[in-house]
Parts: sequence; structure tokens; C-alpha cells
Amino acid sequence: MKHVGLLVLGSFINSLGTGLSAFGLAVVILRAYGTASSVAAVQMSAFAPIVLLAPLAGVLADRYDRRLMMIGDAGSILGLGVILAALSSPRPSLGWICAGAVISSCLAALTEPALRASVTDLVTEEDYVRSSGLLQLASAAKYLLAPAAAGFLMPLVGPRGLVLLDASTCLVTVACTMTVRQALATGASQRAASQPGDDRDVMAGWRTIIASPGLRALVVLMTLATLAIGVIQVLIKPILLPTVSTAEMGAVETVAATGMLVGAALVTAWKSARPTTLLAAGLAGTGAAMALVPLGQGAWWVAACGFLTFACLPLSQAGAEVLVRTQVDNTRQARTWGTISLVTQMGYLVAYLCSGVLVDHVLQPLLEPGRSLSTSVGAVVGIGPGRGAALLVGLMGTVMALVALTVRLQRHRLTSPQ
Repeated sequence: MKHVGLLVLGSFINSLGTGLSAFGLAVVILRAYGTASSVAAVQMSAFAPIVLLAPLAGVLADRYDRRLMMIGDAGSILGLGVILAALSSPRPSLGWICAGAVISSCLAALTEPALRASVTDLVTEEDYVRSSGLLQLASAAKYLLAPAAAGFLMPLVGPRGLVLLDASTCLVTVACTMTVRQALATGASQRAASQPGDDRDVMAGWRTIIASPGLRALVVLMTLATLAIGVIQVLIKPILLPTVSTAEMGAVETVAATGMLVGAALVTAWKSARPTTLLAAGLAGTGAAMALVPLGQGAWWVAACGFLTFACLPLSQAGAEVLVRTQVDNTRQARTWGTISLVTQMGYLVAYLCSGVLVDHVLQPLLEPGRSLSTSVGAVVGIGPGRGAALLVGLMGTVMALVALTVRLQRHRLTSPQ
């Protein structure tokens, strides 16, 4: 586990750096352009390449040395350099910042499948659950620590200083990765020798998933989990803004995100649990917490429900990851993780694209005073601003709870080998 600990440390520090630069860029873009769409453009520039390149990154990580793939974050410094140059202008060019984000993201995309697959190289099956919890804890740094740290540092070092700090964290990641290189020294050559020539292309991950009914079901479940996260991310502000100040809303989001720490701790402590038990418990807890959101009002009710939601999600994610690791041969794990990432991250995109439209044009109008749902559903969830968003979160929670029941009933199918 000590080698995984070093990789987790590098991932944690790099995630923190990513969060620092994301916070700084959001502030700069809002000040310069004053529109949410400009901030969304930067976010999509940073997010989309990681999703779209995941299958290719997985193939490369299985074909070549995973150690080299995991230092892709060092190459992301090139994109950060473009962003630094753009920030030298009083009104930074949105196009150049987006270009820098794309370059940085394309190179960082090499890291995730290799990192996940390398856990299988480094630990025994008994430590899969604990390793998954540690990796989730590391990825949570950009949501938990980075906003507070960036808010404190930005007046002192400015946005360029935050980007430079992000670049320096990439070097720490490389140092941690190279420290464990001996543990993976022979893995690349062994994998390359064992792979048939027709199983090295980008579609290999798809074929692995399609060939296993259990993996297909897992991918669907993991996509629903990311969809749930995306719905919460999109709608928490519309739920809160009608009733709380900006400062209170920030406090609520911080409390809710803290649930990820508790969830990661639960995963590491509950390492002896069956993966299907973790998966079902996580989905059930997430669904129940989300279903409670429309049943109450007030900032701290939303904070409590958000906390429970994010505390349960790591359980389902860890259970799904362990099931993948135990069903996919090590020589195909990176490409399979790449394909899984591509599919499951689409849940975020669907949430970002559809949640707001569905609330604004369907649910919220129906919950206005005098409309068709105001005296029926509205009597339970309330009427007026923000209640349509709360209702959609509750409906999504009900779906998640039904999925948890399906996992429980179909647990033997999920654990069946290919």
C-alpha cells in the first residue's frame, strides 16, 4: 500500500492545484466578461478532452509503461503556460484561455486510466476497496480545499500566482510517480508481450465491456451516479438562491462537499464489505438523501441532504470499481477504464445540458401558484422559486433508490465472470 499512498499523495496535490487555477480563472473571466457562458466555455474546454480522450489514453496505458502515462500532468504545464501568457493582458482573451485549457486537459487525460489500472499492479485484491477510497479522497481536494485556499491566496498572489502554483503541483506528481517506478518496472513489457495484436486498438475497451453482462450493467449504474452528481451541482444554486445570501450558499456547498471526505473514510474503514453491498448501500443512501431535498426548505436542510448525498456516493463508486477490477484482466484494465470513463462522464454532460432546461420550462412553471401541480405536488414540496429544481432532485433520488434495489436483486449477475 505504500506505493499506492505515494500515487494518492501526488494525485491529491495535483487535484488541489487544479482547483486553485480553476477558481482563479473563473474569477478573472467573470470580471472580464461578466457572463456565465464564458465561464462555462472554460470549464468545458478543461472537461471535454478528458472525457473524449479516455479510451485512447487507456489503450496507450495498456500498451506502454503506465509510469510514463501517469506523468502526463507534467506535459499539462504547456497549457498552463498558454494561460499564463493570456493572463498578462488586462482583459484576457477567452479564446487563448480556452486553448490553454484544452492543451492542458489533453495531456492530463493520459493520467486517469493509467492511475486506476496501476492500483491493480500495486496491491492485492484485499486492498482494492481501501485504494479506491484513497483515490476518491485525493480527487475531492479540488472541491473541498481548493476554493477556500484560492480565496485566501488570490489577493496575495493574483490569478497568475494560482496558475503557477498549479504548475508546481504537477512537478510533485511526477516526483511521486517516479518514486514508485521500480514497482511497475516490468509491468509494461509483460503486458505488451501478452496482448494479441488485434486487442490493442481503441475499441478493445468497448469489446471488453460488451462481452460481459455484468460490466455493461456496472457502466449503466456508474453513469447514473455521475448524472446524480451533475444534477446536484447544477441545481443546488437555483434551490438556494431564492432564500439565502451568496455567503450562506457558499457555506452550504462547503458543508455538502465535506460529505465526500466522510464517504471516502467509510470506504477505507469498510474494506471487508462485498462490492455489491457497497454499491447497493451507496446508491440507496444517495437516492434517499436526494429524495429528501424537496420535502424541506431552508439552507441547512439542503446542506444536510447534500452532505448525506456526497457521503454515500463514494460507497457506490468504490463498489463499482472493485467489481471492474475483479472482472477485467490486468492487461486490459487501462483501456477498459478509459472507455468506462468516456461513457460514465457523459452523465455530467447530460445533467449540465438538460437539468436547467427541464426545471425552467417544465417543472418550475407547473409549481407556480395557480398552476396544475401547485395544489397537489406543491402541497408537499412547496411552490414558488426554486421548488421545481428541488422536485427534480427528489425525482432523481427516487430513480437512484430503485436502481439500488435492482443491484440488490441482481447482485449475482454483477459478480459473474466474463
